[in-house]
Amino acid sequence: MKYLLGSKQDFWKFVDAISEEDKVGIITHTDLDGIASAIFLEEILNSKGVKMDSLYFVQYKKGMFKRIILDIKKKNITKLFLTDMYVDGSDPEGFNELKAIADSFVIDHHPLQNKEQKNMIKTRTFDCSALTIFDLGKEIINKEKWKWLLYSTMVAEMSYKNPDNLELIKKDYPGVEKETIGNSPPGEIAKKISSALIYFKNDIKKIYDLVKNKDLKEFEKAHEAVEAEIDKWKKDFKKNAEYYPEKKMYFYFFKPQYNMGSVFSTILSMKEPDKTFVILAPFKNTLRLSARNQTNKVDMGVLLKKGIQGLNDAVAGGHIPSAGGQIRKEDFNKFKDNLLR
Repeated sequence: MKYLLGSKQDFWKFVDAISEEDKVGIITHTDLDGIASAIFLEEILNSKGVKMDSLYFVQYKKGMFKRIILDIKKKNITKLFLTDMYVDGSDPEGFNELKAIADSFVIDHHPLQNKEQKNMIKTRTFDCSALTIFDLGKEIINKEKWKWLLYSTMVAEMSYKNPDNLELIKKDYPGVEKETIGNSPPGEIAKKISSALIYFKNDIKKIYDLVKNKDLKEFEKAHEAVEAEIDKWKKDFKKNAEYYPEKKMYFYFFKPQYNMGSVFSTILSMKEPDKTFVILAPFKNTLRLSARNQTNKVDMGVLLKKGIQGLNDAVAGGHIPSAGGQIRKEDFNKFKDNLLR
């Protein structure tokens, strides 16, 4: 595990400084990496006799910390962990406000923006946050109990594309290969949990508790429903997607029953890894963005930030192969022009 910023010593210094009088909160992302990261972190804290008082799940959007800040003030949270949160790239103003309220520590694998940040661990994109926290607590976390969740998260986050990470998975699943890992036991679990996160989008805490107890039976129905919706829109994509060959870029606007732009764009990009996919879905008065390119030669985070140049109330960011964001509906043509110019 390579740390681009921060260290294990920084993490344990922060944990060891938590007192009995402190109230502890965790803010994490609403995907599988966010779920697993919080579960592993809670395991570490419990081993030190530290109780998690509040758990918050956050979807990337402008002003994403606004509601949480009010609750943290109300509950007098004094120590705060943020896992799998691109705080310095998505909402730096909100993050600064959080830091002014509670002593905060970030564990993240999104691109590094500021090397001067304190109380922050940054790892390489393919070393997902769950893997990082597992490494931080490897002397404490029960690997036999949790390896299924770690490997499933690594599949969902495509951490296996790094040869060292693939070898880690192969130690317990010797037959796994990069091309077929999606159909392996951890791959199948990753699909089911990801479907549940889409299906039960308004009750992420329920999913967190079910995953923590490895009670995955309830995810079967959700997976079937989401898979059927994906198949429907894959057929529509073939008919209605706009393709710009000079940019090797697809634009596709769809109105799915579920919030599944991220999963859908990933599925499409795995079929044509050398193409860029920009998927747009309506949400209230905005369009949610999801961009993918699996070559690692085109930075999706940089691409979407180019797209939102000059736009008001827009946000974008992410990794090299995958990024997301949000724009106002009326700004779509300007956004598209920015990307194609």
